[in-house]
Amino acid sequence: MANQESTYRQIFKATGIFGGVQVFNILINIIKSKVIAILLGPAGIGLYGILNSTIEVLKSVTGLGLGVSAVKDISEAAATDDITHVSHTLKTLRRWIYFTGSFGCIITLLLAPQLSQWIFGEDYYTWMFRWLSVVLLFSALSSGQTAALQGMRQIGFLAKAGMLGSLLGLCLSIPLFFLLGNMGIVLSIIISSICTLIFSAIYARRIRTIEVKQTFKESFQQGCGMAKLGIVMMFNGVLSLLAAYILKAYITRHGGIEDAGIYQSAFSIAEGYFGLIFTAMAADYYPRLAAINKDNVKLKSEVNKQAEIGLLVAFPCIIIALFFMPIGIRLLYSEEFLGGVLCINWAMLGNIFKIGSWTMGYVLIAKGKSKIFAMTGIGFNTIYLLLTIYGYQLWGIDGVGIAFFVYYIIHFIGIYLICSLLFDIRFKREFRYLFITILLFAGVAFFLQSIDNVWIKYSSAAVFCLASIYLAYIQLNKRLNIQEFIANKRHKR
Repeated sequence: MANQESTYRQIFKATGIFGGVQVFNILINIIKSKVIAILLGPAGIGLYGILNSTIEVLKSVTGLGLGVSAVKDISEAAATDDITHVSHTLKTLRRWIYFTGSFGCIITLLLAPQLSQWIFGEDYYTWMFRWLSVVLLFSALSSGQTAALQGMRQIGFLAKAGMLGSLLGLCLSIPLFFLLGNMGIVLSIIISSICTLIFSAIYARRIRTIEVKQTFKESFQQGCGMAKLGIVMMFNGVLSLLAAYILKAYITRHGGIEDAGIYQSAFSIAEGYFGLIFTAMAADYYPRLAAINKDNVKLKSEVNKQAEIGLLVAFPCIIIALFFMPIGIRLLYSEEFLGGVLCINWAMLGNIFKIGSWTMGYVLIAKGKSKIFAMTGIGFNTIYLLLTIYGYQLWGIDGVGIAFFVYYIIHFIGIYLICSLLFDIRFKREFRYLFITILLFAGVAFFLQSIDNVWIKYSSAAVFCLASIYLAYIQLNKRLNIQEFIANKRHKR
């Protein structure tokens, strides 16, 4: 029982830490964007966004997904408690990262004139892309350091590196925007990548290793496994981006720029809102699964615990969002975007299924099942695109949210069947009861939030929001023994 509580607490702690880091980084980006908007205007914001997006795409393609796939190998090595094995794995990763970073840098240098023409329609911005080519190298090196920290499950170091790098990058960037204008944007991106690299390197050096001999042939052979899974993950990421792009283009063409804007704002909230939870959980969950990927019994236990904590953390967030989304949209955007409320609320229901399928989906990555992962990526992205286009044709923007809900039911069932049939990994009775309870609770809240009577609507909101917080606390306390944990902390003081 004590071991169970310890595992649940570790999951909850990791979610809390990285949730905080995500919020911190979002605030940093908001401040940076606000400063650019004030000093450089809409043109500055546009330039900053375009340059960042282009660099992110180039990093994704040239990095071969090693920043994510390498976590599996490092976690497996760490699980053996063999420092020689860990040192060999980290040396292989470093050599591959230097190669992919240098490759990305050279490709960006060579493509700079074409990038300027493709994106801006003129050659003027070529010099910006040439300067930014070094970011590909710095970012690749940073991804190697953070993969090492994540794989070794150095949660505290990983969080500190991310926060300190972002904060220093912001502090150094603000004077550049003021003094150098658009050139300051370019230097800001470069300096921010250097800051991230410095702090990730400082904390990664604390990982205990020994000097090992490894030929370049051995590094290449060992790294091929990392690259194989990484390329598949990169491919799936590109598919998701492509599906989103096609969908935006379709909505813009058939519904106009206003529908496209409402769709963009709706999914920025629906997916961004839960992106915090998913990103926070993944930081510790993925390496934890990878370390035990050959033991299906342990995997089943970890999947169920992670899914339970994920649902309980998300539960109050979903209920609050269902009732108060109109207020949130007014605060974040304006009344013109209220047409996206029902779309977001359908997506909120879909996120309940997404938590279940997401926790199962990581089993495929942890086991390195690259072919299955690639096939499911192609299949599910195709289903999502077709469902969403059909939903939009039938019900407009509301149909996009309905399609999201239906898609994640299909995704949940599909991934569950794959993991069940191939690995005998299933959800336990505790998760099933929790899942059904939360789904029914959210379904009733979804109905009540649509009632026109303000008194009924907001009295229901108060009851349901308080009840969801209370129920989530009760269930978390059963798993974490929060009261005993707090009492022990006080006793130690």
